[in-house]
Amino acid sequence: MGKKKSQRRVNGTFGTIYGGSLKRPLNGIEALAANRKEKEKQRKLDEHHMDKETKEALADIRGDALHEAFDIGGNDDDDDASSSSQWVDINENLSPEELARAVDAAAVDPKWSKRHYRDGRTWRNRRQRFDNTWAEHFEALTDAYLRWKYPGSQNAASPSPSNRTDLDLHIATADLYTLEKEATIPRRDDQMSMVALVEAGYLGNSPLSPSLAISLKTLELFKVIRQRRPSFSFEAFAKVLCDLYQRPYHRRWRIALADAFDVFLSITRKVDERVAGALGRLSENWRVLNACPCCMYELQGEKKLIFRILMALDGNNSAKRVANSFRQTGDSRVFLSSYWVDEPEVNKFKLDEIRTTRGPLVPSSDAVWDGDLAEEDEKANVGDVPECVKNWKAAQTDAKKRALDMFDETGWFVCGCRHGLILWAADMVQSGEQAKYPLSIVNRALEVLGERLLIGYDIGCAFEGTIKSTTLGKKFTESGSRCCVNAYHGYAHNYACQCANHPNNIEGCGIEDLETMERFFSASNATASVIRYTSRYRRRLFLDLHLQQSDRDKYASLGLMLRNNYRQAIKIIEEGVPLLNAILSEIGASRADLDVWQRDQAQYFATLGKEPEEDVHKVAYVELLKELEAAEKIASSKTSKFLNLVADDWDPSGGKTYETETSQTRKLETDRKHARAKVDGLRYEITAMELKLGLTTRWHPGMPQYKETVQYIHDRSYRKALDELQRLVVQRLFELHRLGLSGIGYRARTLLTKAMRTRSKAIQNAAARYNAAALELTPPRPTLDWTMIAKYNFVEEFSLLRDARQDVRGERWGDGEVREALKLHQKIKRASEELERLNIEVKRLATSIYDEHTLFEQVSTELRNAGSDQLLGALIDFSVPRKRVNRNILQYLEEITELDGYTGDTNLLGLRVGSAPRTQATGLIDSNPREASSLFDLMAAETDDEDEDEEAQIGGVLDFIGEVALS
Repeated sequence: MGKKKSQRRVNGTFGTIYGGSLKRPLNGIEALAANRKEKEKQRKLDEHHMDKETKEALADIRGDALHEAFDIGGNDDDDDASSSSQWVDINENLSPEELARAVDAAAVDPKWSKRHYRDGRTWRNRRQRFDNTWAEHFEALTDAYLRWKYPGSQNAASPSPSNRTDLDLHIATADLYTLEKEATIPRRDDQMSMVALVEAGYLGNSPLSPSLAISLKTLELFKVIRQRRPSFSFEAFAKVLCDLYQRPYHRRWRIALADAFDVFLSITRKVDERVAGALGRLSENWRVLNACPCCMYELQGEKKLIFRILMALDGNNSAKRVANSFRQTGDSRVFLSSYWVDEPEVNKFKLDEIRTTRGPLVPSSDAVWDGDLAEEDEKANVGDVPECVKNWKAAQTDAKKRALDMFDETGWFVCGCRHGLILWAADMVQSGEQAKYPLSIVNRALEVLGERLLIGYDIGCAFEGTIKSTTLGKKFTESGSRCCVNAYHGYAHNYACQCANHPNNIEGCGIEDLETMERFFSASNATASVIRYTSRYRRRLFLDLHLQQSDRDKYASLGLMLRNNYRQAIKIIEEGVPLLNAILSEIGASRADLDVWQRDQAQYFATLGKEPEEDVHKVAYVELLKELEAAEKIASSKTSKFLNLVADDWDPSGGKTYETETSQTRKLETDRKHARAKVDGLRYEITAMELKLGLTTRWHPGMPQYKETVQYIHDRSYRKALDELQRLVVQRLFELHRLGLSGIGYRARTLLTKAMRTRSKAIQNAAARYNAAALELTPPRPTLDWTMIAKYNFVEEFSLLRDARQDVRGERWGDGEVREALKLHQKIKRASEELERLNIEVKRLATSIYDEHTLFEQVSTELRNAGSDQLLGALIDFSVPRKRVNRNILQYLEEITELDGYTGDTNLLGLRVGSAPRTQATGLIDSNPREASSLFDLMAAETDDEDEDEEAQIGGVLDFIGEVALS
């Protein structure tokens, strides 16, 4: 009896100190020392009322060996707290058993009650010791978990249970299903308590001396709830348990649940690793290369797409985490996952470290910009910065993207394919949405995914320039990849940017809007409330749980997405083609004419508002000629002064001579040499300029070209103001036309309206600059009234365009009806491209399902033959839900093949690139395509009792695919 009480007391006290269990926080030793006098009084009072037998039992409990083990010498009755011999150090050198005995002795033994205890351990020490102890036994815990989860047929090597009852564990429990308060856990003499608990279906709150055991089923339920409801916290679940157990809530319940849940997730990850190892899925980039079968499961002999993979990336600042130094230094664990691009890899792509060329501040011919303008340059060249870049915070210089000091991680940057499956994520650490985050992900994509990527980003126009200005530029260009803006965000960019970078105008994009990350972040924002004050490890842990669940959901909806996209593309073509033909008949044009006008429009907006390079060179040439003329006059004057100085002042009788005026003559000679050197330098520059312009005769003031250029220089400020005004007004008029179309949704219409309000302010400023330049001309030009410009609805009304470099009013694509035909033509082209991509993706998806089922069957047979019953059970638990999802996907694929406008191959089984040819056993569809599609008919006959023959049903469906090929 005495031993059991002592053991229970040691377990409970040690659980408090070591594992942070339910009794007291980690400063329990200090609390015992502070209250020792009160406990001593209570002990003496209790002993006074004890009989002899009880006192002997108490002495036996204390034990002399315990005193000898921790005896530090000195007078036991000495109350001098300053004496060093009275201090007992509790530190990391003590074993768990020694620590437990010391604490227990301090609580009950009068010999130790006057000792003073110094706890030299930090929370970080205890946390590391706690985690390391668990980590040492994860393999054994995983084996025990598998034995509990799949107890059907035990391994021959499994140890037999012990018949000794004195080894059994009596422990408090928390089980949501049974509401049992205590449990007796059988334990063998060679078995650790933590392993025995897991084997019995429980997980302790501490590795060595737990005081509470939470059932694994309860933890499994919490995991499922957490994945489906990311905002559901430990505290909320702990309160649910307390309510069911009719106990008041205390913080220690949440701590116990959180610690146990961490260990539980580590165990389940070990199980997943074993299943992945059995399936051959442990290679470094396996998850990314197989994340989305529609994107990555490329088949032999399929049509080559312009862009292999359509992907989107963006940053989000909802996933912040407060910089708490206590938590950060305490929980030093590092969470590892294939989703994350770690901070050292991200920091390799700081722009100040990898930039190779500064590049021009003005946008290039393809309307991109490097997006990293220095602050002083931005102030000096504010007029040269593209308008669509100035409107986006993400495109500003990294120096401006500061974050509040209270946050460590200020958000995350995520990348996913067009189907919504996540590829990579990176933490934004103590900064805003800097360029290094997307650059590191693009580098990963080029290395892992390969060539021909189309990357959607809300500042894709600027970001492509950023990529090309870094060391990634050459690799990115050679891969045939490019960036664009997302469809919805693109409407906030100016019309020139939309012509070049909007998905509607990019060949090979299909009808994809590339707003994948906006939809993802709308769901991931729910995690914000539970990660704001966590440690870095748990923040990533919770985000990783959300990523896994998000990918499972997106995979399950692949069939639905493909079917809906197919229907949408067919509808666009069926409704758009007759309307387009009617418009073409009315305007007397063909589709080939529309293609030509589309290119002309894009070229016009790409150069709109820019001074022609030829004019710039002519201006520079004439200015050099003027400078040469002035320099030659100065050189001639200097030479005359030098030559005439001595001749005029020569005095043989002893007056002024060359020698007596050495200082003055040398100064004149130096000035003459400098003037002649400047003339020679200008002549060299002019000769080089003439070669570049192809001039054989040097211009002089009497030539017409010279006079025209001089006049252009005089009117240059006016021309530049007119070009800028033309650019803004024409873009506004074109966007007004788009705003009036019936097919524009409410959100896009709202964004367009907001952008146009911003554009109106820019037009007012441009009109003011134009008026100032017009008044300086001789004679002055008429000024413009902003209120009149605001009333323009059509390009034809803007009469000032006749003075512009290119009068858009004479272009066919400037007509409103033609512009509507152009948009409809682009929409139909994108829909046709979407059908081509969907035909390929449907076949890829069907093939991946067939190959995956074949792999499941093969590995299951191998594990069954090897007698690995527990691992086989884990594989079945993994494969059965996947097969049920695959069955639903196949139903959608069947609907696609039955659509009236279906243009793809009805033979849906191909061979993945790099795979070996299928054998006779697995089969390969090579017969009548329409005959092969009848495999979907088998699904209609399935019964509702899925639990009994799920595997046989799906296996039969997929086996039928192979049988058809061999018939």
